[in-house]
Amino acid sequence: MYPSQALAECIIDSLIAGGIRDFVYCPGSRNAPFAYALARYEALSESPIRVHIRLDERAAAFFALGLTLGEGSGSPAARACVITTSGSAVTHLYPAISEAFYSRLPLVAISADRPAELHGVGASQTMAQKGIFSDHVVEEWDFSSDSAELASVPGRIARALAAAAGHPSGTPGPIHFNCAFRDPLTPSDEAEASTSAQLRENCRGGAEIYPSQIVRKPSAEAVVKSDLATVVIAGHGAQDSVLRWAERSRVPVFAEPMVTGVSSEVHVPFQQTLCADPDVVARIGQIVVTGRPTLSRPIQKLLASDKRVIVVSPYAAWTDLHGMASCVVSSLTQSDRVDAAIQSSLCEDLSARAQSVARGVDELINSYGDELSEIGVLDALWQDCSHIFLGASNPVRVADLIAGRQGYDPKGNSERGPRGPQRVWSSRGLAGIDGNVSTALGWARALEESYECPPTVHAVMGDLTFLHDASGLGMPLGEEFPRCRIIVLDDRGGSIFKSLEHGQRASEAVYERYFGVAQRVDITALAQAYGAKIRRVSSMPELRAILNTEADGLEVLQLCVSRPTEDIAFLRSL
Repeated sequence: MYPSQALAECIIDSLIAGGIRDFVYCPGSRNAPFAYALARYEALSESPIRVHIRLDERAAAFFALGLTLGEGSGSPAARACVITTSGSAVTHLYPAISEAFYSRLPLVAISADRPAELHGVGASQTMAQKGIFSDHVVEEWDFSSDSAELASVPGRIARALAAAAGHPSGTPGPIHFNCAFRDPLTPSDEAEASTSAQLRENCRGGAEIYPSQIVRKPSAEAVVKSDLATVVIAGHGAQDSVLRWAERSRVPVFAEPMVTGVSSEVHVPFQQTLCADPDVVARIGQIVVTGRPTLSRPIQKLLASDKRVIVVSPYAAWTDLHGMASCVVSSLTQSDRVDAAIQSSLCEDLSARAQSVARGVDELINSYGDELSEIGVLDALWQDCSHIFLGASNPVRVADLIAGRQGYDPKGNSERGPRGPQRVWSSRGLAGIDGNVSTALGWARALEESYECPPTVHAVMGDLTFLHDASGLGMPLGEEFPRCRIIVLDDRGGSIFKSLEHGQRASEAVYERYFGVAQRVDITALAQAYGAKIRRVSSMPELRAILNTEADGLEVLQLCVSRPTEDIAFLRSL
């Protein structure tokens, strides 16, 4: 077997042995050895892998990131890998790698490279790729096709996968392999026979090739002061153990919309509105922070105040934007208790305030009747859909303002109907609109492994977010779209800035030119060109009827709505 093919085979073998099941491959010449290795696994009668071919490396990386969101055991172990050729193709991985790094997702990125002797001499499609992602990966390895290195490849892959899963650092994240391939880049005739035994061996599933996690034992000393009225603020990536502690202790929880595991007995909706209320803020004496709450300015203002702040984080890097944390611990213990009487009084006050806000939210939504509105669309999604992807601009912020009103009852009853979705995701690592379409499609594809009849992923986003990642709709012939329904809230440009200070300071002309940036693209024609089923929805009853059905492959719904600026201001004022 030629050296480059041997290296590619060894890397793919080791990744499969370590639990990688999804490979997103971007066509190229320098990375072709990986294509041949993957093709031979695909040809097996019972292939242990799925291969997804994508032309756009940026979209491919976000699709792979979405694949890491599959509903497994909750383990952070890596399950998806993206592979590119050399040169500028590699740089297109950076947005998704950065998002994975700050979302603590174990994405595996592989780049092909020229050998050392072709660097610095003017060779085509050659650039400095070693260490290109150094600041945004938890581990990186360089591989060459030197036959003397092959024996060490499985061990190095094992170490890298362990690092991606957060072992032993405690912080999972993306990893990068840079592979220098020399010509020839095609297999030799004897390649098939030489690795057939390894192929059969790697058809087993669930192999563990990295060491057990090193658990940092928490201090037995209590950090929660029982004489202070306590709340939990749960952000993106909140720990289940903290949410369970809150339920046992009757501690109210303010949660971002991506946190769906909060008991109805302690969940207090409308966190933005309530935490902007001076009377509510005055009642709070102590805050337990879990996850990475970055969505709401009122929450950030509260965390920057003189309250006692306890950050609970299993990671070496924790979230404390204002440097106000009184202490940082990896977990709470049985010694951390609160006063039942103090908490009962706090819960009653917050419930009464939340009921008042709920009435205002109801009035606003009902005022639209059958007319489409961004507020009404998000409310309908929360009532009717199990898996929701929120675009990084207004949708996630509107959801934060209204999520939880559905079924809200301070006594924990279910008189008002459904509790909300089973799972919600938004790319909050860097909170950008980049790659939202691809990430949602990757998540939808990942769900196919967890369900015999996978649920529909409903991805709601603005028109600019959709257009920014429109190339993510591209699928090769022969590959079916996953079950995903993309709801495009078309308000003619970027409206998120209207609810920020720019909406007040910039003139209408300046705003539309520099912030709104409405596009001339025909969304219907664009979606149809990629093969998606497209529907223009004109009323709330029509939308609800659609939401009560499963998507047939990829569907794009275009909803022309007004900008929600005034609605957002009203909700914040309640």
